[in-house]
Amino acid sequence: MSINETLRAVLEPIAPAEADAYEGKKAVYITFNYHTTPINYGDDEPEQERVSVQVHLYAPLGYDITAKRRAVKKALASAGFTYPAYTNASDKDGQHHVFECETVEGLEEE
Repeated sequence: MSINETLRAVLEPIAPAEADAYEGKKAVYITFNYHTTPINYGDDEPEQERVSVQVHLYAPLGYDITAKRRAVKKALASAGFTYPAYTNASDKDGQHHVFECETVEGLEEE
């Protein structure tokens, strides 16, 4: 299962979730993005990649998002990601909650 598939599977029960951008009509939604870094070199080739993930939970101002914030943290940890760091990036336009975590993936031979 790809990183996108894994993230979508664990986050969809919490709120609609899409990679990179959400184009739906729900007021509460999740987007996610990630980048990879090659690690554990052998014979001048990386054997694994560290995957650094950001999950963004959006909601209107005034919406009680506490349970969903907890659910995102639990979902990511239970899916094998590190327990996420959390940043409240909300502003006057709405709530924006950012969760950052990591995992490691092996590179397949081509």
